[in-house]
This record gives sequence, C-alpha cells and structure tokens, in this order.
Amino acid sequence: MNEKLWTKNFTIMMIGTIISAIGGVGLSLALSVTVYDNTASTLLTGLYSAITIMPSVVMPLFIGPLIDRYSRKKIIVGSDALMGFVFLLFTLLIRKWDFNYYIYVAIGIIINVNGVIYMLAYESLFPNLIPKGRYQKGYSIATLIYPLTNVLVLPVATLVFQNYGVAALFLAEGVFLLIASAFEFFIDFKEEFVTKKKFEPSAYQNDIKEGLQYLIQEKGIWSVYLFFVVMMFSDGISVLVYPFFEKSATLSIVNYSLLLSLQSGGYMFGGFFHYFVKLPTEKRFLISIAVYSMFAVLGGLFFFMPFYLMLVSKFLLGFGGMNSANIRVSSINHYIRDEMRGRINAVYHMLVSIAMISGRLVAGWLGEFLAYPLIAILYGIFILLGIYFFIMPNRQEVKVLYNREV
Repeated sequence: MNEKLWTKNFTIMMIGTIISAIGGVGLSLALSVTVYDNTASTLLTGLYSAITIMPSVVMPLFIGPLIDRYSRKKIIVGSDALMGFVFLLFTLLIRKWDFNYYIYVAIGIIINVNGVIYMLAYESLFPNLIPKGRYQKGYSIATLIYPLTNVLVLPVATLVFQNYGVAALFLAEGVFLLIASAFEFFIDFKEEFVTKKKFEPSAYQNDIKEGLQYLIQEKGIWSVYLFFVVMMFSDGISVLVYPFFEKSATLSIVNYSLLLSLQSGGYMFGGFFHYFVKLPTEKRFLISIAVYSMFAVLGGLFFFMPFYLMLVSKFLLGFGGMNSANIRVSSINHYIRDEMRGRINAVYHMLVSIAMISGRLVAGWLGEFLAYPLIAILYGIFILLGIYFFIMPNRQEVKVLYNREV
C-alpha cells in the first residue's frame, strides 16, 4: 500500500524550498538590471551574465561524486544557513559602497557556485524523502514551486526593487534562507554513505570520454543534444530584452517583470497540462518540431511585437517549452542505460552551459552596434538552421527516440 505523500520529511523539504524560492525571486532580474543601469552597456551586461554562470559548466563533474560522500542534509542546511549570512553581508556592502562592476561579478559567481552545490545535494536527497509510489506527484509538486512563485511573487519583488533597490532583495533572501535552513534542520532521515574513494581526476576524464563516445554512437540523442546547443545559444538573446524595455519610451521594468511572469505562467500551465493530458505517442516528435519552430519564429519576431503580443508570445513559449522539455527528458532518460545517465547528463549540461555563455556574450556584443530586432531575427534563423542540419537529417532516429511509451 502506498504511503501518503505529505510525510514529515517531504513537508519540511517543500516548506524549505518554497521559503527559499520566495526569497530568491527577483534576484537574478535585479542583479542584471542593476548592472545594465550602472554600465549602460549590453556587452558588459552579457559578459556579467556569462561569467556568473561559468560554475555550472564544469563544477557538476567534480562536485557530484563528492556530494555522495557526505551528508546531503547537512550540506543543504549548511548551504542555506551560510548563504543567509552571506546575503546579509551583501546587504551591508551594497548599502555602504557605490556600484562596482567587479563586486557584482563576484557576488554573481558566489551565488552560482553555491547554487551548483545546493542543486546537486538537493537532487540527491529529495528522492529519498518521497514515499514509494508517490514519485510522480512528488516531483510534479517540486517542479511547480519555482514557476508558481515567479508568477505570484515576481511582481511584488519588482516593486520592492524599484522602491528600495537590490539591497532590499539581498536582505529578504538572507532572512528567508535562514528560515529555510531552520526548517530543513528537522528533516529526520538516516542517510546511507558510500565508501569514500580517493579523488582521481583521470577517472572523471574517462567517464566524460566514454559518455561522448556513447553519444556519438546514438544518432538520435546526439542530434537532439547538438540541436539544443543551438537552442541554448539562441536563448542568449534574452540579455537584450531588458535593455530594449529600458530604452523604450512606452515600456518599463514593471512591463518587463510582467513579461517574465507570463512566461513562468506558461511554463506552469504547461506542467499541469502535461501532467493531466497524455500526448499521443505517435505525435510526440511532430509536437516537438512544432515547438522548436515556434521558438524560432516568435523569438525572431519578438522585438517587432506590441506589448500584448509579447505577453502572448512568452506565455506560448513557456507552455510549449515545458511540454517539449518533458518529451525530450522523459524520452532520453527512459532510453539511456541507467549506468550511463550520470555521465551523459554531465556532458549535456557542459555543452549547453558553454552554449548559453557564448550566446549571451555574442548577443551582448552585437547589441553594441546592431538593432535588437535584427539580432533576434538572426538568432531565430539560427534555430531554424539547427532544425534543418541536426534534427531533420536524423529524423527517423529522433522519431524512434521521441515516439515511445515512457
């Protein structure tokens, strides 16, 4: 007989996650906006965005195995508590000193380094806190927390940022993280430890090499991964959205936050839809191609749209993106052998992180001398070329991958 989902441990973890998510809403927006407002440079803003996500490129390859050697609960509790105090320190520094680009870069790096460590510890511990037979419902609730808080809290966080500055958001995040840490301390789960082994960099290199060899042999997966390198590169156009709003005579930061909320809303409703509605197995490939093409067309035309069409566009992209992501992730994880999943996911995250960094840098650089609508069209064409060169030549293999019961 299946246990109830809302056990003590699961409830505590969800409360901690919700509290942490509420505090963190608006931080990424506020940091990027503050950097742009004080530099007036899309290149420096793109460079800031690229540098601060660098930890997500290589850190998972080295941190992941180490996470398994120590108490995940202690890492989560300690990480939230430590960052709570760090954010309170950031609050004092920002209030005392004038804007300094390098300080903000350092703050962004610290936040993202901690984010990688926390994410790996959370993903390792969380499955153990879900009762048997309740994994689907448990994960569906967890994945809805961040888009839901974005929809509900981001407008409030934006108003706080407008009226009180980024320091107020740092203060809120510091307090919320300390509260989350206090809740997580009471998680009552006995962790099983694997035997500690000496750290050997060569072993990690061999794992990555084996993963690459496996990917190249699997044409369907390799084609999808190469296409998503193109997709994540093209997502770099996002660094130009706020500068476009800031330069507009009719658009404001409130409009910008509403745009982000609608995208999160689309993502949230897409999750609900995919949970309750079973897509026809034989149509999963066609649905994915339609969504990929939608990203190219709507993304390419985004800066030509009136604001209400921008909102509709972002909602549709969030809704479609969530569904295509579920098709891709469920299909590939169901296909890959269990003993290969870790290293394959590591290769994928490394590739897309490099693509994201490159896309943001190029978009920021182009934004210095080209019109934003033209850049968006170029990025949209790039997605269409990715479909043409990576997906369509191997469509039979990708169909076999996508059009399967999972």
